[in-house]
Amino acid sequence: MRTTRPLRTTTSRTAAAVFAVATALGVAACGNTDSGADIEDVPEDEVLADGPYEGRYEVDFFESIDDYADQEVTLTAAVDEVVRPDAFTIGGTGDVSVEALLVVGAEQDQELTPGATVEVTGTVKDGFVITDVEEELGVDLDGPVFEEFEDEPYIVAEDVEVLENAD
Repeated sequence: MRTTRPLRTTTSRTAAAVFAVATALGVAACGNTDSGADIEDVPEDEVLADGPYEGRYEVDFFESIDDYADQEVTLTAAVDEVVRPDAFTIGGTGDVSVEALLVVGAEQDQELTPGATVEVTGTVKDGFVITDVEEELGVDLDGPVFEEFEDEPYIVAEDVEVLENAD
């Protein structure tokens, strides 16, 4: 003969077992306060990775430039080529070699010369399209130099400062 237990007893035992397991897991999770990293333990470059970039125009920045799209950055770089008073390209400073980056919309008080060290503050844009930039800035961008940068990232400058005694 088969014995059946009342439904109430089986349900109570199941609920008690589930509660005991949940309580044990909760206590175990709360008991380990040494896991994870304090903010002081995280390297500084990781903390700043989501914020605006401010520093030298280097290979690391160029390789992650897509991460900065539509964000304001401040770059220190050497003027590579002056295309016209409101457009130029930048490269690395000193012994740093990095692909040229187009800067448009530049208005500065001092005349730019190739090799001059500048600090450029502006917004990173991806996918340079001459007609779109002409419309956005209200300028006419003629010349093969601009065609070389088609579909490449670029910077719309808000401020350009020629630096003295920069390395």
